[in-house]
Amino acid sequence: MENPARVIDFIKEGAEIWMDLGLLIEAYGFRTVFSPELAVMTLLLALFYWKYGREDVSGLGSAGFALGIFLFYFALGGPLNLLGHFWFSIHMLQQSILYLVVPPLILAGLPAKFYSRTLQIPVVRSVIAVGGNPIVALLLFNGLFSFYHVPVIFEAAMSNYALHNMLHILLLVTAFGLWWPVYCLAGRQMLSPLKKIGYIFLNGLMLTPACGLIIFANEPLYAIYTGDTHLLCLPFYSLTVNQKPFELPWLTQLADQQLGGVVMKIVQEISYGIMLGYVFFQWFRKENADDQDDRLPEAAI
Repeated sequence: MENPARVIDFIKEGAEIWMDLGLLIEAYGFRTVFSPELAVMTLLLALFYWKYGREDVSGLGSAGFALGIFLFYFALGGPLNLLGHFWFSIHMLQQSILYLVVPPLILAGLPAKFYSRTLQIPVVRSVIAVGGNPIVALLLFNGLFSFYHVPVIFEAAMSNYALHNMLHILLLVTAFGLWWPVYCLAGRQMLSPLKKIGYIFLNGLMLTPACGLIIFANEPLYAIYTGDTHLLCLPFYSLTVNQKPFELPWLTQLADQQLGGVVMKIVQEISYGIMLGYVFFQWFRKENADDQDDRLPEAAI
């Protein structure tokens, strides 16, 4: 039986979290903290998928899609989006979830016919032929992500509602393009398991320089996090505030920046590592099944 004191401490910590959330809502409003418009959109998308999009999808794939939709809202519409305007580390956690976790989960939950039917549409096929090309997709996402975090560009995006949302949309689209070759089951983007492993590994290397520059910088790169005024660029509107939700004296701006780079790298390694393991396991299982099929005629003689 657990120590009662530990149970009491756990309850107290949970209560403090809910009190902080209540203070956030009181300070910035329910709409700012939870973005109900985006919540309704994601809920409608989930209901549509549940009714029409689960055909020939495994239970694991459906669960992955549901988790992907939830994480999309959690990162872009929940408190994480609000707090990411005050702390760079939370911003990088949000970015990691949106671009390295959400796309593979959603693509894993789509039925095989989605990919074949998508490629039958001439305009979409032409766009995917370019944006879904493994080399182009690799360079587009990693190049745009690095470009976005150049201090001058980053500060402009975090201070301009239209630019902020435009770059987020571009990053999300290119992130789906990045993961498309891993899941596409037809067309020119179809890769062999060995090429998928190489592709995922190369993607991991491409993002390392940007994370390294953030982690090992000797001074803060983003002055926007030191100012008193913050423009909160939310999914459907913006809001200017003059105070942080709460202070963290132990988390200096430089430490916050370094933590952000570490968070991004850790989430990347976990996401890519799981995907590498999945691709390798599927490849091994297929090769093993093919070997067994080749032995069947000999066993029948």
